[in-house]
Amino acid sequence: MRRLVRYVGLVCTVVLLNFLVPRLLPGSPAAGGGGDEAAVLPSAAYQALVATYHLDLPLQAQPTRYLAGLPRGDLGWSLTSHRPVARIVVERLPWTLLLVGGAVVLAAALGGALGWAAAWHGRRRAVRLLTAATVGVGALPEFLIAMALIVAFSSRLQLFPAGGATTPFAANQGLLRALLDVAWHAALPGLTLVLGFTPAFALLMRNALVPVLGERYLVTARAKGLTSRRVVWHALRNALPPVATLLGLRLGTAVAGAAVVERVFAYPGMGWLLYEAVSTRDYPLMQGVFLIASLAVLTVNLFLDLIAARLDPRVEGQA
Repeated sequence: MRRLVRYVGLVCTVVLLNFLVPRLLPGSPAAGGGGDEAAVLPSAAYQALVATYHLDLPLQAQPTRYLAGLPRGDLGWSLTSHRPVARIVVERLPWTLLLVGGAVVLAAALGGALGWAAAWHGRRRAVRLLTAATVGVGALPEFLIAMALIVAFSSRLQLFPAGGATTPFAANQGLLRALLDVAWHAALPGLTLVLGFTPAFALLMRNALVPVLGERYLVTARAKGLTSRRVVWHALRNALPPVATLLGLRLGTAVAGAAVVERVFAYPGMGWLLYEAVSTRDYPLMQGVFLIASLAVLTVNLFLDLIAARLDPRVEGQA
């Protein structure tokens, strides 16, 4: 019960901040990013705009209209595209879940395998070099990795497109062709994210597995003649919880997209949508993206808390 009350309080705080933070940014939606409203719109048009979107109301009165629409799924109307924010989010969210969600799962698998190899075969030179290379690439900015991949695989080798999510009219050539086309366009941005996410999973798995390898129960397991595969499984069962936690948190934040990568590759996901909303001071659109992303993170955190309490009763006593 205490955990539920705490999360309800967090949701209320997030909704309030979600409304206030966009309005605390400098600039105005009528100015398109911070200029003089009068230089962009005539006075009558500007007054009509702020009245239509209730921006002329006092700040303390505006949340009432915003909160009244949330139970109905009404996130407002975009100031720039003049479309329902909920519809825009529904259009962009699947692209982000496909790209970022897929990259997180793949990075978790690769990072987990690499972390296991670094802990189990840490003295092998090839494993040490691979671990160092992975961590080195992960330390690079995502923008730099993206540009290097574009130069190598798009400009020079011309194996993958440099941007976009689909080829025009590819859907008219059949479902399989359409799916392959989507995967073809997502290859470079997905690889960029995998290279950026993998080191965290690898280091966490290695650091969680190394202390476990010296535990007495593993020594006993070896003494009983268990196969190496069984011994590894017993070790992984105790090292996986922190990796699973990181995976859950990454998946929670994946809803917000990857703004830098999506911007570089012109990928129509939530990250690029958020960039467009901030650059144009589109308050309803910013609120919609922030709200969906925040609720996703809180939901994942609640789910991870419940799992942790189920696995370890001591966690339930600390909630």
